[in-house]
Amino acid sequence: MTEEERIEKRREHNRRYREDNRSSINARIRAKKLRQRATEMPAINEQLNITKKEIASLIGVKMLTLEKILKDKKYSAPQHMGVHFDGTVLYNRAAIMEWLPYIREVSAFITRGKPIKITGMAK
Repeated sequence: MTEEERIEKRREHNRRYREDNRSSINARIRAKKLRQRATEMPAINEQLNITKKEIASLIGVKMLTLEKILKDKKYSAPQHMGVHFDGTVLYNRAAIMEWLPYIREVSAFITRGKPIKITGMAK
């Protein structure tokens, strides 16, 4: 494969990636521009709102697992109440605190992925 073919292949890959992820890329760019323009970011009211990071630490799971829990209908997670203009997703603290004992109990039974087994050829 020549250098030109490699470059063309990379361009095609990048174009497909941009098309597939256009909405998330635009959201990240928008949030970055808002952060740059903002002189002072309004504070998040911590009595009323809670972030995903705080929820994950309260439950004791990683962010990826929390994302799966929040998207899955069977866990009946409360809906987010808003998005801070820097991209932070906010949830109602009272609703999360009511939901927390249930999800702590259920998260103990969330199956872990199979461990990767290294065979002779992979070694």
